[in-house]
Amino acid sequence: MRDGRLSSPAVCSVAHPHPRRPLLLLALLAVLAGLLPLAGPGVSGPPTAQAAASDVQSIRRFDTTEKVQVLTFDAGSDVGHTVRILDILRDEGITADFGMTGVWAQANPDLLRRIVAEGHHLINHSWNHPSFPGLTTAQRVDQLKRTEQVVREITGVELQPYFRPPYGEYNDSVLADLAANGYRYNIMWTVDTLGWNGLSAAAVTQRVLDGAVPGGIVLMHVGAASSDAAALPSMIAGLRARGYRFGTAAEGVAGFNQPTEQFFPETGHTVRGNFLRYWRTFGGLATFGYPLSDEFQRDGKTMQYFERVRMELHPGAWAARYDVLLGRLGFDLTLTRHSETPFLPIQAGTNKDCTYYAQTQHRLCLGFRDYWTKYGGLDLFGYPISEEFRERNADTGETYTVQYFERARMEWHPENRGTIYEVLLGRIGAQAMTAE
Repeated sequence: MRDGRLSSPAVCSVAHPHPRRPLLLLALLAVLAGLLPLAGPGVSGPPTAQAAASDVQSIRRFDTTEKVQVLTFDAGSDVGHTVRILDILRDEGITADFGMTGVWAQANPDLLRRIVAEGHHLINHSWNHPSFPGLTTAQRVDQLKRTEQVVREITGVELQPYFRPPYGEYNDSVLADLAANGYRYNIMWTVDTLGWNGLSAAAVTQRVLDGAVPGGIVLMHVGAASSDAAALPSMIAGLRARGYRFGTAAEGVAGFNQPTEQFFPETGHTVRGNFLRYWRTFGGLATFGYPLSDEFQRDGKTMQYFERVRMELHPGAWAARYDVLLGRLGFDLTLTRHSETPFLPIQAGTNKDCTYYAQTQHRLCLGFRDYWTKYGGLDLFGYPISEEFRERNADTGETYTVQYFERARMEWHPENRGTIYEVLLGRIGAQAMTAE
């Protein structure tokens, strides 16, 4: 957040994007167990003496020739126009980034949950927006960790490795402390709208359009004093008229210009276009597994099977997710089981341990609820369609506590308690493909 101060950052190099999620261990687990956890966001280890300013990439513009813009909104103190901004982004099918201060997150937990639930990306913007060059290392770490903790408690989301410096101010000492605490990307901006400084909505829109370049990052604010929300609809329309689409900082780091198709020798199939974009952006190997088929046509739709899902292309349905929807494989695979006790509707309430979903008349409790919330929620898994019960895993022959969802089956592995492998996802894509 700017709050009216200009900055002269010490570093302004452009990043060379690379993927954040290591896949080798996950691939090995897939072979050995037939299951993979949804890999959690990268959590840093303890600070190391080797951390240096050069370990952090300060990004003013993403290295791409694709006409894509990254819209970012800093949330500092007041709620301001947050609801209006979220409504516009939702209606336009755009996913954006929010630079999140701890004090704003703590004061607005419901809005923070909405930001995350609607697929937006969070960046650590400090606890209460001090200038970092003027702080000690201990003070900087406190600013980072307090913000991490409150965001994690409210949403389950980890903020590393993305940071935006208050006022855009940093130096090599700040960058070294960021690196030591798991922050590898210092997200700056290509265009500051100056909406915080009294520019009219029309002037803000023109400023953004004049400064638009492939891979550009737009700095805006949610506060009541900013005209950014009023400018947002015309800004979006103008950028689209110039051929731009919208992405997030995480997508930019992963690489906007990645190949549009990828062959997987592990299964001998190719993923391309929007299916590949969706696979890379929303979970990759850990979430969806390897492709088990090439694209095919069914009921007028393009589809493709993966180990854990079936992707379907629905043009115009959901631009923010590349118009890809996931098939209801959990529901389809249990069609003949709805008279079994775990699948029978129940009447219950919501309490601290369980959430009751009237839509399907089933509960989601404890560890499964934590996992569902943290790693995809309704968009990825759908509603619960059973209660928890014991079931044999066809891949391993072992019996586990499981629960079915519209698009997933979760298994609890108590032997992995306290790790990201405590809940694993079943290979229902493979099951559904075999059943055809």
